[in-house]
Amino acid sequence: MHGIFITGTSTGVGKTIVAAGLAWALRKRRIDVGVMKPFATANRVFSRKYRSQDTAILATASRVNDPDGELNPFFYSIACSPLVASELKHEPPVSIERALEALQNLGKKHDFLIAEGIGGIMVPLTENESIAGFAKRTELPLLIVSTSKLGMLNHTLLTVMACREFGLNIRGIILNKMSKKPNVVEQKTVEIIERMTDMKVLAVLPVSKSVHYGVIGRMLEKEIDLDKLLSM
Repeated sequence: MHGIFITGTSTGVGKTIVAAGLAWALRKRRIDVGVMKPFATANRVFSRKYRSQDTAILATASRVNDPDGELNPFFYSIACSPLVASELKHEPPVSIERALEALQNLGKKHDFLIAEGIGGIMVPLTENESIAGFAKRTELPLLIVSTSKLGMLNHTLLTVMACREFGLNIRGIILNKMSKKPNVVEQKTVEIIERMTDMKVLAVLPVSKSVHYGVIGRMLEKEIDLDKLLSM
């Protein structure tokens, strides 16, 4: 199965728009790309077709026709980690095996699969499993999405450390929401991240009031070697 697993340093860093932008860019190249959001939570159901807004964005960007239950096997209508959500809603916890089976089935249907995690890498799915453990079991290489806000260096280093502890194959870091005119601190931070993690910052995406996956996709086309990504 060819694909990539996209995680973040926290919630709200832009995992979904980066994943959608990447899917859009690959579709533009006539790649049959599938998308998946194995676990999602929100305070309300988004629409009749998609329970999660993130899933709707991913499906629209990639132009897939896969049903919502395949794209997003587990959804809880309360915005928190799946572990907490399942207990608060008095619903069964996520099934890691079922989520993995759904991911593998989607991987067979498409030439390349983009899977997006929920929150940060250590978000608990069950008492015994986190996003990190799930990502490890998918055997997909990993992209980390971070932001340029204060504290991001700490969050990025902790995320990389956790990923390495789980033996995850990190392929690079994407910095999202960077100032359009980065100051000296922001410019230096990019250098420090690469030096301290020994990882490449693959793309630096500027902050925007109206973020659209097509705009992000065009930026990623310029900054990421898509042929190399497809060969992972």
